[in-house]
Amino acid sequence: MSHVIRSGDTLGEIAQRYNVTVSQILAVNPRIRNAHRIRVGQVIRIPSRKPRTSSRTRSRSKSPRSARASRSPRPVEPVKPVETTPVEENSPKAEEKKAEISNVYTIKRGDSLDKIARKYNMSLGKLLKANPSIKNANRIRIGQKIIIPSDTFLTQVKNFFTFRWMFESENTYVEVNPYETASKPENNPENVDIDKDGALVDEDAHVEEFNRSKFFTTYRRVFGSLNQGQVNGLNSLLHSFEEDEHINKIQHIAYMLATIKHETANRFQPITEYGGRSYFSRYDPVLANSSRRRSRAKANGNTRRGDGYRYRGRGFVQITWQKNYKKLGEVLGHDLVKYPEKALDPVIAYQIMSYGMRHGIFTGRRLSHYLTDNHTDYRHARKIINGMDKATRIKHYAENFEKVLRVAIA
Repeated sequence: MSHVIRSGDTLGEIAQRYNVTVSQILAVNPRIRNAHRIRVGQVIRIPSRKPRTSSRTRSRSKSPRSARASRSPRPVEPVKPVETTPVEENSPKAEEKKAEISNVYTIKRGDSLDKIARKYNMSLGKLLKANPSIKNANRIRIGQKIIIPSDTFLTQVKNFFTFRWMFESENTYVEVNPYETASKPENNPENVDIDKDGALVDEDAHVEEFNRSKFFTTYRRVFGSLNQGQVNGLNSLLHSFEEDEHINKIQHIAYMLATIKHETANRFQPITEYGGRSYFSRYDPVLANSSRRRSRAKANGNTRRGDGYRYRGRGFVQITWQKNYKKLGEVLGHDLVKYPEKALDPVIAYQIMSYGMRHGIFTGRRLSHYLTDNHTDYRHARKIINGMDKATRIKHYAENFEKVLRVAIA
């Protein structure tokens, strides 16, 4: 079993979640030298927990039923199908039969429906469709049982052996094939011709799925090598683009990736804006060193001492000011005013970026102003985020990302 480190994780919490000890996790992850130093996106192994036995228990003979009951519970328990006579599709018996031929998953601490959907390689909509009793995707409880559609489960089992091989060879779960790697970028990446790697698709092609092997191979050829954190971040972003029903233009995805590459300093992970507390005083309604700055802070929702630091830049596109945290939190269904650190969650950070860039939340400018079916202006699209700062550099990133993406869906 494996676990991908998320924002806020500690080895102690992970050990408790999987009912093992920190020492057991360290034993199967010899590369972790310090239990307090783990990073977001890092993939670690989770040891299998053997059932505890005492001398009293060993002396007893167990029936097959009691022996099964003593084993450690598994996250997913397949339910054997029961042969029944044909019934109408929407009848109660039909729903019962669907549950029988599906798989039951029990909600654990730290779970969300989005995480579970990703784990079983399905869309959130498909998971909700299989569980009509869930009215609100953000309200689930520990111990609640949900149905995992059986076809998705079979796909997960099919891929398990490939994933295990990757771990054993010290590769990662996202690189399902051993990709060709390039140690150095091309001399002039802005003008690399990569069309020979795949036919270009139509301008209006709807994005449904990216070929990960083609994407990472072509990315390395254009931009250079990747470390594991970058691979994890890009893979997560590609999944988010595939699931985002509001995104269907290659140019929009290309510019978002170009923006993320710049704003996160090539990490492709949500980050916090650099600077100490004193730096963010300029955005504080009390601590700012001029009346103009204090007035500006209040106009943008920073009304209390310390708000400059509390609502500093976070995420893929560095959301700032309490006003923006509140506006986007209300739209997306997250309390970002009370918990601004949620903007560092990769899923929420993506939602903030996608909605904000499509609706002009950050500067009043939006993707549709610069990237349409008949017009592509990557340079001035920088106004969506931050005026014309580094606009030419990000334009080159976007042009190359468009080439990489077109190869990946060809």
